[in-house]
Amino acid sequence: MLPTRMNFLRPLDRYLLVKGLRLHVLDWGGDGRTPLLLLHGFTGHAHAWDTLSIALQPHVHVYALDARGHGDSDPADTYTAAAAFDDISGVVDQLGLTSCVLVGLSMGGRNAMYFASQRPERVQKLVVVDIGPEVSARATAAVSGPPEPDTWESIEQAAQHLYRANPYPGIHYYRWVVSHSLRTRADGALVWAWHPSVKARRTQSDVDWWAVLRAITSPTLVLRGEGSHVLDRDVAERMAKELPRGRFVEIPRAVHTLHEDNPEAVLAALRDFLGF
Repeated sequence: MLPTRMNFLRPLDRYLLVKGLRLHVLDWGGDGRTPLLLLHGFTGHAHAWDTLSIALQPHVHVYALDARGHGDSDPADTYTAAAAFDDISGVVDQLGLTSCVLVGLSMGGRNAMYFASQRPERVQKLVVVDIGPEVSARATAAVSGPPEPDTWESIEQAAQHLYRANPYPGIHYYRWVVSHSLRTRADGALVWAWHPSVKARRTQSDVDWWAVLRAITSPTLVLRGEGSHVLDRDVAERMAKELPRGRFVEIPRAVHTLHEDNPEAVLAALRDFLGF
């Protein structure tokens, strides 16, 4: 009988100092392979990409960044696309990524768009996940179900809350990802692993996102969840047309966090786009 083979792959925690901020990056290894940098969404964190990172790791060198104020990165006074540009630039430069694939979800997708428009020589290919120059009116609609509490009694309580809002990833996935998503506050309460300043100090900078999009010269894949309440289908289709080198793929059985909702379909789309 053959011994059971297990995957002991774990990322390396790296901390980079960028303009006085300590930023946390997960480095999944893969020296010699094309570097790929993952940017999470608002109130997310780098570990939300873990399952996709493991699937991608045999083909590319995966990095996942905790945005300022999120996960294990320092909080800041400012949260804008321009500030995120400085962070991404510093991370890319310090990691020595002369040319990389950039993948961003939601807030991370806009930050990736902005970076690609400003530093095209550093972006080999771009993947924009469920975000665009315009956000659907449905994104601001009232959410059904019980309101989210300020603190949590347990991982299970938080996992069940997320599962009720979107059952696609499954309760077992939520239990796992929530274990990386909560931290213990000084008073002992469990809270999400993002700093309160990300909501209190977040501002919408005056950016013409359609102009940003049209300035992106890298081959770009736009991914949209079939049931997305953030990116309307007509906006996604327009993005693919207005991008100089754009492509659009809609992911079935998915809402907004596509890589969690339907990881197999997202991986297939990335495999086709990146050519591995």
